[in-house]
Amino acid sequence: MRHTPATVHLLWTGGWDSTYRLLYLLREGKQVQPHYIIDPHRPSSRHELRAMEAISECINKETEKLSGTLLPTEISEKAASVRSNEIEEAYNAIIKKMYIGDQYMWLADYCETRGIEGMELGVENIPGNNVTKAVNLVEYPYSKIFGKFRFPILSTNKLEMKEWSEATGTLSIMELTWFCHKPTAGAEPCGRCGPCEAAIKEGMGYRFPLTSRIRYQLRIVPRLRSFAKKFPGFYYLLYSLKHSK
Repeated sequence: MRHTPATVHLLWTGGWDSTYRLLYLLREGKQVQPHYIIDPHRPSSRHELRAMEAISECINKETEKLSGTLLPTEISEKAASVRSNEIEEAYNAIIKKMYIGDQYMWLADYCETRGIEGMELGVENIPGNNVTKAVNLVEYPYSKIFGKFRFPILSTNKLEMKEWSEATGTLSIMELTWFCHKPTAGAEPCGRCGPCEAAIKEGMGYRFPLTSRIRYQLRIVPRLRSFAKKFPGFYYLLYSLKHSK
């Protein structure tokens, strides 16, 4: 399946960063094709889909502010396995050197399978983030994974996105977004997962109920991901054992 260059392909999760990029593109008059991949191991999918539905309804009412075209979201289930051996091999080569979440491997495979070039990812500016380093490395194996994407908001942080949305009158839409990967049974943000942690650290704590902020303050178990960033060889060993065939 090949797509026209006039259409901007965007991975949209219903979260703050990707929704900011979506609104920015629509305000520029672009035609946007959102993509959403359901991960059966992540309990936040129904919350994300609900948020996307609510945001889409608001966008359709704001045609003067958001003059672009929002195409129906392409929703698909995460594949049972990576189809491209080359992409899988490239990812394994990367994580021997630095920690990179395996979602980039799956997304690269998704793009290759569908013939999508330049899928936009809403990855924001986080100092010290390995993705920022990997994006700027043009040689193999980084090019095999990150060459599939564009990262248009790498120089932007969450508070700058908030300022933009206030200035453009789209903050009410932005605040319909969902960010927690492991919501509680009462549909509250957990306060402990990576997106919750990032949101609170970057000034978005006002969007959390008190109980979520307390859970954030009381988190005491060291995050494996933080450890893995310092010791990529250890992460590669764990990943290899988990995914050995």
